[in-house]
Amino acid sequence: MRLGEYPPASPPVQDGVWQDHAPPANKAAEDVPDADPEFIALSALGFSKPLLATLAERARQNGTSIERELLHSGQVEEAAYYGAMARFLRLPFVGAIDPSLVTDIPLLDTQLQRPSQIRIAHRHRAPQVAVVPEALRLADLGTALAAMPALGRDLAITTPSTVRGAVWKAGARRRAQDTVNALFDRFPDFSARIVLAGHQGFYAGLALAAVVSALIVMPLATLLLLHIGLSCIYLASLFLRFAAFTRQNFAPVMLPALPVRDEPLPCYTVMVALYREATVAEQLIASLKRLDWPAALLDIKLVCEADDQETIAALKALSLGPCFEIVEVPPCNPRTKPKALTYALAAARGEYLAIYDAEDRPHPQQLREAYGRFQTSPAEIACLQAPLIVTNARDSWISALFSLEYSGLFRGLLPMLAESKLPLPLGGTSNHFRTETLRAVGGWDPFNVTEDADLGLRLYRLGYRSDVIVRQTLEDAPTTVRVWMAQRSRWFKGWLHPYIWSNKHLI
Repeated sequence: MRLGEYPPASPPVQDGVWQDHAPPANKAAEDVPDADPEFIALSALGFSKPLLATLAERARQNGTSIERELLHSGQVEEAAYYGAMARFLRLPFVGAIDPSLVTDIPLLDTQLQRPSQIRIAHRHRAPQVAVVPEALRLADLGTALAAMPALGRDLAITTPSTVRGAVWKAGARRRAQDTVNALFDRFPDFSARIVLAGHQGFYAGLALAAVVSALIVMPLATLLLLHIGLSCIYLASLFLRFAAFTRQNFAPVMLPALPVRDEPLPCYTVMVALYREATVAEQLIASLKRLDWPAALLDIKLVCEADDQETIAALKALSLGPCFEIVEVPPCNPRTKPKALTYALAAARGEYLAIYDAEDRPHPQQLREAYGRFQTSPAEIACLQAPLIVTNARDSWISALFSLEYSGLFRGLLPMLAESKLPLPLGGTSNHFRTETLRAVGGWDPFNVTEDADLGLRLYRLGYRSDVIVRQTLEDAPTTVRVWMAQRSRWFKGWLHPYIWSNKHLI
């Protein structure tokens, strides 16, 4: 779409008086909020009063606006809605913004959370400001344009998606660099960029040399001592799991009652990192659409690598809806899931944030349970872990063992650790966070391939705790040795670094 594509319409304001929506002749005939400026503006744009009355009631229940409920209702497309505003105000409509015409500054990222305006620095003419008007202030904008015609000379109307798209691309390089370096700059001791401290490397080398020397000088005694030491470590892990087993309740899981809704819900961000996941895109979107949360208060980020065009094309081919946004992460090292999630964190609009994997099927009411727990928990509870349940346990002996392991971990060990106020080895999915706290601790470590291991311990080290909820997430386990080995080696590698930095001052 080009500037000025829509034909001009008659001005909505003349001499400072709103012209296109006079009070109805028989106002008592309709008990609707006609005095509401937002209601008046949307009526002037051509929306029916019964529809607006329905949306007004929904907005009252959700603590949102009529406009927001309208845009998330499926009754109108975003471009058509803001195009009507442009015609109404006799301003040009901008359907696409060239990112090269947008000057990148750090404050530009505020437009990712609340897109309102963006400055377009044209090369051969005066700069232009593209604004995203709100229906609530449409009358004020019309009055200002009528009183000061020169104001509209360099003004245009655009959509929130257009602003976000331009901001994402204009600041991609800066944002990627910040994502890679931010945690290391703020908390260098917690970053996996440097695996071993100097003194740790020295002692590790010394210990390795001592073991090798002992194996050469007295091999049998050394092997015996190694066997005893490793057996003790394994036995300690076994005792921990046995303690969880003895405390586990094997009765059918009872879902806790959801809190009574006596106030509007907050915005909730859901983030899913995808890489080469085109085959499960449709299943993922269907699962996310089943979440029991008002659509106008959902902020779903589908985080993809920019060069993974197959997955991006598969997502765009689906009917995503206004609450979905595809975030394209520019290619740069390290190419990890935590880097992608941290890159998208800058745009999270929700007060709370949940993480899922592409193949997950979360319980529809999981967000509501997590929100209820956050409401009744102290501020130090920064993360809630939902249980993961394997659905393909009968496919192979590996998936059967995986299912047994997950059952013991999420139904026994994690609840025991949470009750004892110990750090939780989080799962890589179905984590629910307080967004403000997540940002305060630096998000995810781009250099750690097992981001849940790092974040669970980092939260604990910084004075926060994690807890568990009951409503589950369904997922599939590996069915072959090759896939299982690749996954386990990545997990052990990811756990190794938190273990090293947690003992940095002891070694």
